[in-house]
Amino acid sequence: MGLASLARLIIPPILLLCCLCLRDVAIAGEFGDVELSAYALGSWPRDMNIFNQETTVPSSIQDGFGAGFKVGLFPSALRRMVGLELDSNVHGTAVSFPNVANGQNHGTGRSDLLIINTTFNLILRYPGERIRPYIGAGIGWSHGTLLNPNIAGRDDKDFDSARAFTHQFLGGAQVVLSPHVPLFNTQRTVAVFLYGEYRYLSSDYHWEGLAIDFRTHYGLLGVGLRF
Repeated sequence: MGLASLARLIIPPILLLCCLCLRDVAIAGEFGDVELSAYALGSWPRDMNIFNQETTVPSSIQDGFGAGFKVGLFPSALRRMVGLELDSNVHGTAVSFPNVANGQNHGTGRSDLLIINTTFNLILRYPGERIRPYIGAGIGWSHGTLLNPNIAGRDDKDFDSARAFTHQFLGGAQVVLSPHVPLFNTQRTVAVFLYGEYRYLSSDYHWEGLAIDFRTHYGLLGVGLRF
């Protein structure tokens, strides 16, 4: 898998989010709350067993860092308590494991791993004026891309991607910094907020001759606008 293929994976969700942003801002006043936000994230994956060329061995997965953004819609008909988010993020990590394949020990197998997640999250929150705690769950898809793998006995490629169904559980809280910021010198105002969030995500990746059940904890810090 080359850089052009990676770009095709990342660009569609970005374009979709941008289109939603433009449309949602226009209808925000009559629809309810529309939230646009960006965040930095830390990833703390669990060490899981990995299936390598017909042999299952324990693996070690490193912590990682990344970034993402999301669009949230909270209809006034539901009292702005229930909403839907479209979320996309990317982060890196690395995996290593004893490279025991076909009954032979080839030392240590390792690879960098690029994770791209896109999910739809159902959110339940308390619509307070200054502080808004929330919980939610999401489903979507994930791409796990091996970067420059070094795994003896396998036909390694510089890029090798696997697509997987993913689901997650989350909880967090927003804190409003300023509830009325003028929007582009118009009479319309937006609220600016900070938020922190915890997530637990599950994805199962299957590459050629290699598979892993990926489980990770995420910690997020972000800033957003509420229209």
